[in-house]
Amino acid sequence: MTNKSQWRILILGAFAGATLVPASVCAQEAQTEQLQRQLQSLQKQVADSKKTSQQIAQPPDAGVYAAVPSGQKAVVKAPPPAAVKLTWGGYLAAQTVFRQHNTVSDLGTPYTSIPYPFSPQYSEHEFRGSARASRLSLLAEGTVDPVQKLAGYYEMDFLGTGITSNYNQSNSWDMRLRQAYFTYDNSTWGFHLLAGQAWSLLTQNTIGITPRKENIPLTIEVNDNVGFNYTRSWQIRMVKDFGPAFWAGLSLENPAELVFTGTGAIGNGGTLNGLIVNWANPGNSFLGSSAFVNNFNTETAPDIIGKLAFDPADWGHFEAVGLVRFFTDSVFTCTVVNADGTCPLTAANTGSANSHITTGWGVGGSVLLHVVPNYFDIQGSVLYGQGVGRYAEAQLSDVVVASDGTLSPITAMSALVGAVFHPWEGLDLYSYAGFERADANLFTSGTGLIGFGNPNVNNLGCGIPTGATFSVNNATISATTAACAAINKEVDMVSAGFWQNIFKGSYGRVAVGAQWEYVQRKSFDTIAGNGGAVSTSDNIFFTSVRYYPF
Repeated sequence: MTNKSQWRILILGAFAGATLVPASVCAQEAQTEQLQRQLQSLQKQVADSKKTSQQIAQPPDAGVYAAVPSGQKAVVKAPPPAAVKLTWGGYLAAQTVFRQHNTVSDLGTPYTSIPYPFSPQYSEHEFRGSARASRLSLLAEGTVDPVQKLAGYYEMDFLGTGITSNYNQSNSWDMRLRQAYFTYDNSTWGFHLLAGQAWSLLTQNTIGITPRKENIPLTIEVNDNVGFNYTRSWQIRMVKDFGPAFWAGLSLENPAELVFTGTGAIGNGGTLNGLIVNWANPGNSFLGSSAFVNNFNTETAPDIIGKLAFDPADWGHFEAVGLVRFFTDSVFTCTVVNADGTCPLTAANTGSANSHITTGWGVGGSVLLHVVPNYFDIQGSVLYGQGVGRYAEAQLSDVVVASDGTLSPITAMSALVGAVFHPWEGLDLYSYAGFERADANLFTSGTGLIGFGNPNVNNLGCGIPTGATFSVNNATISATTAACAAINKEVDMVSAGFWQNIFKGSYGRVAVGAQWEYVQRKSFDTIAGNGGAVSTSDNIFFTSVRYYPF
């Protein structure tokens, strides 16, 4: 190829390049502009769609209305319910108790069974270490709409007693149901419903009549404090609030009665004035087992409890309570009666049986004062009535069998005062004092005086710590339980203790506590020469370490 031909090819290539490059650039620019226009169009479509969605979800009048025919009122649709919220609660506890006199019990003191000096238990000390108070709870909450709320609450510990439970090796103790209930609250109506097992409506609250706001003593003692009024039982409770200050409640609660069967009283199935009286029977199915059977009272109607609560301001809470109870037994009237009034238990001795219901009642009230808000509180409560022993901590008797075979209510009174001091965050100092007292309820029969508080019983042996015999009214009587038939009239108690947080953070809370309590048990007086009124007492000390992980 000549030089001239080469130059021609180079010139044509340069010309072609100069012509094609601008054309390519122009094509790329056109494509870019087209893509930008498409992107802008898509962005506009997204923005319009979002705006339309917001207008549908939140119209100018802030409601979601269903399409309705012209002239009819639109109905607001409730928003979809939120998921149920679950909140765990409870603690792990390592606790000890030391008693001056042995009551053969665990973390709960049987106040009416503190031993008299005649018993070998009186000279024995008692120490027990236990984790059984460890507690687990679960709160489930669901919001139906802005004014309606549902909730359920479970609470359990390990203070149940199995048939073979002991401290020998495995330390196996039964789980115990404390509370299990559900609630419905409607803020528009001011209406509150509770159904299930919970603290009695009779128990003092800290605010209004609100579940899980009960004013429970801070004691390590599982049986709280003498004079404290409560049960935890099945109930149907209805409450109406009239704003934040006034509340009124009515509750139907599971009944149970404490029938006095001690010395000078007629036991279940016993005979009296030609009568055979029955008020309790062995439990069947879920109330008993072949290895261990409890007797259950004959109950025909629930206890009825009413409460009024007043919260005038942040400085106080006041309550007034009243209750009605129904005690039932069956009375068999014999056709053949012995000279002493008893019924011969023979097939030929037929007769008639009738059910009898007697009524008990109680009135009371309580006050909680925030003397120095968030630092110092004082409280007081009282309950008085006939057949109200069940609703106080020491469990004095409710009723006794009368001469006509009916269950006669025992007049009783209980009271509690307390103070709680919070000198700084994490420290609680507390002290409580209370008493429970019952009046005698006596009747005459063919065999003499009968009933509750019988002065003819023998108390001479109560203070004699010996197994020897001694003389009572020219008769030789052994110094055993038979020589100390003291009938409980009154129980008094004072307690003091503290709780101190030693750790609190994202991993939970650890608290330590200690408590001292003094309990005194008193009996009814007797006739001259039978020992008179006697008493005994116990000093008790508790310690506790608790971990609250939730």
